Amino acid sequence: MAKSQKSENVPKAMEEKFNSIVALTDEFARQRLNDEYAQLFRKATAALCRKRPSPLESGQAKTWAGGIAHAIGMVNFLYDSSQNPHITSADLYKWFGIGASTGQGKSKLVRDTLKMQQFDPEWCLPSRIDDNPLVWMLSVNGLIMDIRRAPLGAQVEAYRKGLIPYIPGHKEDSEAIAAQVLGISSQGSPASRKTTKTKATKKKQATSPEALQALYVIDVILIDGPVTDKFLNKNPQVIRTIEIRGDQTLADLHAIIFKAFNREEEHLYEFQLRGERPNDPNAERYGLVMDGDDDMGIPPAEDASKAQIGALGLEIEEPFGYWFDFGDDWWHQLEITAIAEPQPKVKYPRITQRIGASPPQYADF
Repeated sequence: MAKSQKSENVPKAMEEKFNSIVALTDEFARQRLNDEYAQLFRKATAALCRKRPSPLESGQAKTWAGGIAHAIGMVNFLYDSSQNPHITSADLYKWFGIGASTGQGKSKLVRDTLKMQQFDPEWCLPSRIDDNPLVWMLSVNGLIMDIRRAPLGAQVEAYRKGLIPYIPGHKEDSEAIAAQVLGISSQGSPASRKTTKTKATKKKQATSPEALQALYVIDVILIDGPVTDKFLNKNPQVIRTIEIRGDQTLADLHAIIFKAFNREEEHLYEFQLRGERPNDPNAERYGLVMDGDDDMGIPPAEDASKAQIGALGLEIEEPFGYWFDFGDDWWHQLEITAIAEPQPKVKYPRITQRIGASPPQYADF
């Protein structure tokens, strides 16, 4: 049985429901997965218990246990046969004795309530933190960068502020290294310090003729959206590679992404640059022109049709976000993989590679 953690504190009125659910998830993890999964199942159950009102107040323990297990599994690609451990969603539902439609419904409710998504650092298995890009992507001086490639001083500062779980390559001795580099006390952990966020700031750069004439090669990775378990089992990765000229715009990029994923119906969309997370209010945002602030007081996005790719100051390996359909919420991570010269007599933008099938725009769950 997994050991209790401080993150598992629940209101007294929910203790019985918590215990009945984790008894099932503990046993499932013991039989089919591992203790890491067991701990995440317990953490998610406790988080749901603390909601006001808690969705766990109604419904059977086994349906919630199956939904929670499935949700955590989606975050960690449990249904990908290349992973170890792995299990099919059908076998997961069978173990808990629930139907697929019931399990899918509970899983979506869990993910929506706890705002889970694939690669979500908060719900990632500890053993996979090293390979999770979202854990290590931070905003530094207004630019999103992989902190693992930064100088040690920058890594120590990020660790000291609690922005990363440990100094890359020094998981066991991060405190000692931080103390040595910064001359600070080694007492206490990042979790006990007040976490501060480095806000993204817009960094307008002078646009060079070379940047507008360059060719940008971009990987577009689907990271979240309303896809079925059957689709995920067959397509653990969905990536499109696109080439676009620097004088073309983010609106042109949206149009070719729309085509690359075989979408049928247009919706609102937004590109988010140099933010710390999806929907970071401090990120640079580009989309369709809309008047006025939104309900959160965030100013409208800038016009994507006027934002030339070469004028954005994008660099190789720099990630940024693309959000399509503000209801179904298709989330993508884009990354510049190369900046080259366009080929003569080639029409851009164009799609040069497809990995994985395109999910239907409106999935039938």
